[in-house]
Amino acid sequence: MHQFFTPDIDLNGKSYSFNEIESKHIAKVLRKKSGDILRLTNGKGALIMGQLELVTPKICNIRVSEITTISPPKNTIHMMVAPTKNISRFEWFLEKATELGVQRITPLLCERSERKHFKHERCEKIVHAALKQSLGVHAPILEPLTPLTSIQLDKQAYIAHCLNTPKHALKEVILGKPSSTILIGPEGDFSENEIAWAIEHGAQAVHLGDKRLRTETAAIVALHTALLMND
Repeated sequence: MHQFFTPDIDLNGKSYSFNEIESKHIAKVLRKKSGDILRLTNGKGALIMGQLELVTPKICNIRVSEITTISPPKNTIHMMVAPTKNISRFEWFLEKATELGVQRITPLLCERSERKHFKHERCEKIVHAALKQSLGVHAPILEPLTPLTSIQLDKQAYIAHCLNTPKHALKEVILGKPSSTILIGPEGDFSENEIAWAIEHGAQAVHLGDKRLRTETAAIVALHTALLMND
């Protein structure tokens, strides 16, 4: 069943009208008809089932039949990741992280960042599309691009880096920590000053194994490790 992302839906209302873009998709692409059942979410835990009453390329309308509130997942992972020079690789990370169930994503601006700008609106659309595809009901929060040294780290923060200094395996230290923040640097890694700053502010240095990973690969490995070790 297809799912639609409708953040503006009134949960106290009895009906909902799709905008023209979604209506055209429902009528022309999906070829839905009056009486068909649709699945919607507001991205905040509400799962809405509704029956199509009106189907046209200009406007489609449903009658709400059922609303279920789904609790947030117990694993609340905040990924802080430096966008890659090739933005498509970072967009791939956004898609896959949303499918896996990340709760928050903060793009980091670091000393060695080759990409210093990104299109927030476009990236949000990618996140919302991934939420629909994966049938998720809790949309991750996508923060604006933020300089590393201006963030406030949570108590359970981990910085993954390649510097040849003592580090623990993420899978070992994150066990039993369902709420955590994981920092992944740019292609050139975090600088020594940035690593020192993060550790000084409470982050623990970690590694993800013996292989040298691309930024977006490292971010997915770290997220999956955090979810798996606390499932």
